[in-house]
Amino acid sequence: MRLRFAILLVVAGAQFATGAWAQDDASVEKANHAAHADDSKSEPKYDQTFSGPIVEITATQITVSRSILGKPAEKRTFAIKPDTRIEGKLKVRAKVTVGYVTTDDGDVARLVVVRSSQKPSEKKQQP
Repeated sequence: MRLRFAILLVVAGAQFATGAWAQDDASVEKANHAAHADDSKSEPKYDQTFSGPIVEITATQITVSRSILGKPAEKRTFAIKPDTRIEGKLKVRAKVTVGYVTTDDGDVARLVVVRSSQKPSEKKQQP
């Protein structure tokens, strides 16, 4: 009797597992596809990034400076188009990361993210 019950459990478990895996794979596939579809809508496509403080801003372009230890500072100007996504408030000296593409007309910013300058909070002293 125990042997029959054990065989029944093994067969039922195998059927349940294979059915659950097949359903899981389909669910994961749908979730991955939906996630990639959302990424393409929310995240603009760019080829390279450039980070540093803003040194100049106009309505149509942004200039960012980057300092690398042992090398001279490098400035780069990016065109800002109507479809450029800007996260945060742009101002001179704000540190940003620019995702950009290089075109025949120059570097075009696709995504500009202002990095917050959080000051470390002072630790409260215990009495």
